[in-house]
Order: sequence, then C-alpha cells, then structure tokens
Amino acid sequence: MLEKLTNEAMDYAWGSETLISDYFGIPATGKPMAEIWFGTHDGSPTKVSSLNISLHGLLDAQGKSSRLPFLLKILAAGAPLSIQAHPNPEQAIAGFARENAAGIPVTAGNRNYKDDKAKPELIVALSECFDALVGFADPRVVIEKFEELQEVSTDELKDVLTKWISFLAEPDGIRKVFLETLTSPDVTDAFISDLVDASEQCPSLVDLVSYLNAHHGLDRGIASALLLNHKVLAKGEAVFVPAGMPHAYLSGLGIEIMLASDNVLRGGLTPKHIDIEELSNVLVFESTEPKLTATKTLANGLARFDIPTPEFEFYSVSVGSTNMLMDLNLPGDAIVLCVSGAMAVSNSKEERQVINAGEAAFISGDARTFSISGNGAGFIALSSN
Repeated sequence: MLEKLTNEAMDYAWGSETLISDYFGIPATGKPMAEIWFGTHDGSPTKVSSLNISLHGLLDAQGKSSRLPFLLKILAAGAPLSIQAHPNPEQAIAGFARENAAGIPVTAGNRNYKDDKAKPELIVALSECFDALVGFADPRVVIEKFEELQEVSTDELKDVLTKWISFLAEPDGIRKVFLETLTSPDVTDAFISDLVDASEQCPSLVDLVSYLNAHHGLDRGIASALLLNHKVLAKGEAVFVPAGMPHAYLSGLGIEIMLASDNVLRGGLTPKHIDIEELSNVLVFESTEPKLTATKTLANGLARFDIPTPEFEFYSVSVGSTNMLMDLNLPGDAIVLCVSGAMAVSNSKEERQVINAGEAAFISGDARTFSISGNGAGFIALSSN
C-alpha cells in the first residue's frame, strides 16, 4: 500500500503564523501554525488524501491493529515552548495507569500522561538557525552566569543568587536550584523583574532573557532557563533529546521525529499545568553537553541519523537529475516527508505517488522495496518491525 497523507496545522499559541506557510507554500490560516503530525497517534489524526479516513483507521480496517511506533512532525516555533521533559518507558506505563485509575480524563488539563509510551525525540533544523535550550548545563557555567548577574543586581537578587551558587557546589546542586526556581517563595514577580533588568547589562544573557520575558512575562521559567544549555542549530543540524532531559525549543522551523507519544511534563514558560513533583521524578538531574547527532551516508543522497531508537530508523534523503534512490529495503512501514521540491515515491508493488514540499506518503511494509526519484529533499521514518 502506498498512500499520500495530509493533515492540518495545530494552532498552539507558540506556533508561527508564517514559518510553515512561507517555507512549504502551505496557505496561512491566520492563526499560529505550530505542528503538522504524520503518524497514527490520536492527538492529531493523519488523513489519507484519497479516502475519507485516518491513516490509523485505514490500517485498522486492514487488520493491522498495532500503530506506527514513530510520530513525524513539522514544527514551527514562533515563540518559546515550555521547559519540559518526557518520561522513560517505565514511567510512562506507570503514570498512564495511575492517572487512569484516578479517573482523570485523557483530555483533562491536569493530565500528565496521555498514553503509555516514552517520548525520546530528534529535532532537525530546516530554517537557517533553530534556537533551543537542551539539557542541564555544567554547574560551573551556571555559576558564571549567576556571578555575572550579581555584579549588576539588587541586594535581594544578589542574596538569592549567592544561595544558589552555594547549592551548585554540592553534588545535587542542579536539582536543588532547579526546584528552587519553581517553588521558592523568593522567586516572585519582583525577583524575575530584577533578573530581567540585571540581564540587560550582561551581554551573554540579555538576548535570551529579554526574548523569554517578551513572550512569557515574569514567568519563573526564566530563572529555570539559566540552568540549561543554549544551543543554536544551523540548517540541517540535529540534536537528540532522550527521556528525562529538560529542553525548550525557542524559535525556528524543524522536523521532529519521536516515539509515538504525547507525554509532556512541563516546568515553566507556560500557562499550562505544571506538576513539579512528577516533573522532578522524570528529570535526570545530570549536566550534559548536547552534541550534534551524527549521520552515516549510505548512498548518494541517503543518510541515516545515529539515534538510539530500536523501534524505528530515520533518514535524510535528497534526489535530483544525477541521483535516484532505487530499490531501498523496506523492513517495516514507512512515512516519507518531502520538505523541498518534489519526489516520486514508488514501491515493488508498482504503486506510485508524487509528493511536493509539505506533503507525505505512507508505504506499507508488505512491499519488499521502495524507490525515490525526482528533484527534492526530505526525510524517511521507517519502522524497525
């Protein structure tokens, strides 16, 4: 089976009104266009273009009860997303069962676990730069930020920063300070206002802090953000976010691939529900240096991302007049997403679809191989089973 897919952009408040429409030529909606999902997750059912049915509905009608293990997204951040983390498999299973037993509706605003799946993810930059906060920074780096702020801060701000610097000298200092930013009575609107004012005199902090303040006011998450690594991806670069790693995408257009889950524990920069206790259980309070995800070139125009996801594989693809990708192995179901130009996708069952920028195609694993030609670029998410 080879079918063209379609879906509508989700209008989350942090989305961009222009990034998706300008890049892909998709008509603007006049609302923030945040994400377009391709997969079988019920959070935003992907539709089969030629049929009045969802992709999951079509597969289910054909006797395929299992869903795709991955979820592929176009993501456009016009404003900072929340600081968040995702659970590991055991936490997702336990949390989903616990909230079901408590009778919390899956659609409730205070629901943490919408399914029983983990959500490790990879983000690949499509725009010239993609701005993100990824992972806890080295305590020494955080101390440098706090000391820079102390030099120009009020007495009240200076006293709290002094306390936090002393915490950071302890083995679990990152955990203590992060939870302080979310729970301490010292972190008032006045405190955040003083922090914003002080950052204006700190060249290394002013752009980030003023940007967060412009979009989220005096949110406590501005203080939390100072504990994270600030990473700017260039076009084509990618970073992997495992379970338990705090992150917040700030601006830019990207392609996101993840296990098919919508479990999010938030910790600031959001008006949505924050469960500090559950977030602290999910977070891994370790400093990390976010490294760019490596790729391995398999053929001219085909590269595989090196990510630790046994459930699926992820590839970048580029075809043109001088190269076609012929008779690629198809061990499982796949979705091909075109991000520029146009690509013709065909399989060993002599089915064929042409997809343009912003369009996707589903290829069922009952075909032995598939091929891609045309003049375009995109990504392939391929189930491992």
